[in-house]
Amino acid sequence: MSAEPATKTLTAEEFYQLPDPPEGGKMELVCGRVVTHMPVGGEHGSIALSVGSDLRSFVREHGLGLAGVEVGFRLFEVPDTVRAPDAHFVRADRLFDGRMPKSFYPGYPDLAIEVVSPDDRDTEIQEKVDDYLLGGTPRVWVVRPERQSVTVHTPDGVARTLRGDDTLTSADAGFDVEGFALPVARIFE
Repeated sequence: MSAEPATKTLTAEEFYQLPDPPEGGKMELVCGRVVTHMPVGGEHGSIALSVGSDLRSFVREHGLGLAGVEVGFRLFEVPDTVRAPDAHFVRADRLFDGRMPKSFYPGYPDLAIEVVSPDDRDTEIQEKVDDYLLGGTPRVWVVRPERQSVTVHTPDGVARTLRGDDTLTSADAGFDVEGFALPVARIFE
């Protein structure tokens, strides 16, 4: 019986230098190993943009920090783990002179949002949620288009699912300012 060859683990810096996958899609670094995801479908992209736009508008209006999409966050080192949520928020006091770095953010987002695609497995989504929470992220949203729901995860192990007429609030996003209101139904219009 022959042993399989060992795969070299990468650092976040080495990972950042890799070319884009020729097939397209998104890459993440998990415990030093590259994980490639298929390009997302239209529904996934529309939902990520919708949620990200609402976040960005509120964050800008109140000077809370920055919101964006698909940024790599280095959650752990040795071996490095870099996750790229579909949308995110980073508080102003955690930015670098009011900006995000040119490469991966060295740490966690204050809010990570993952939109579930039809081919995503629940175990993979849970691994991402666990990585964000263990890495320091105070809030993680898992948006499930097929169920038309959003589950808000917090580090204390509480997971609250909203759907239908429910509304995501400033507390759900971890904002210090009241007034954020995103009806769950609007996400899936």
